[in-house]
Amino acid sequence: MRRLVDGILRAFEFVFMRIAQLAMAIMMLGISADALGRYLFNTPLQGSFEFTSLYLMIIVTFLGMPATYTAGGMVRLEVLTGRLARVPGRIPARLNAGLGAAVFGFLAWHAGLEAIDKFEAGDTTFGAVQFPLYWSYVWFPMGAALLAARLAFETLFPARTAGTAAQGDSE
Repeated sequence: MRRLVDGILRAFEFVFMRIAQLAMAIMMLGISADALGRYLFNTPLQGSFEFTSLYLMIIVTFLGMPATYTAGGMVRLEVLTGRLARVPGRIPARLNAGLGAAVFGFLAWHAGLEAIDKFEAGDTTFGAVQFPLYWSYVWFPMGAALLAARLAFETLFPARTAGTAAQGDSE
């Protein structure tokens, strides 16, 4: 069961990361096209800034977050890691993951409700190009929910880190 759940989480993390990478590539192309149009032809790409800030940056940040966490790419404070690794059952790691799961689950829930409200209202931006604003509210709850699921999984099955493996902890 553990491997199955981990495999499902990794599959979603993989897909989310690929979407984030695609958004990053589109962002680079859009910003480059805007700069070229602005400085070579004196014609900037209309809506480039709004599209980048409302969609692409949010997608890159929040859909990339779960896979980045799983890969160990997040900033970690390791002041007491050596001492806490000696606690049996990896209780500090479980508490930390459980607290993170609760926080990100709470954020995902409330952001998801907000996204539903925005979809029902059909919010759009103001300006020459009116983007459907409600789509920008979707990405954060998706990334936060997947990260909450990963952290809940790590509450039950904490990941072996170099610090805990070095201590000879057996499970």
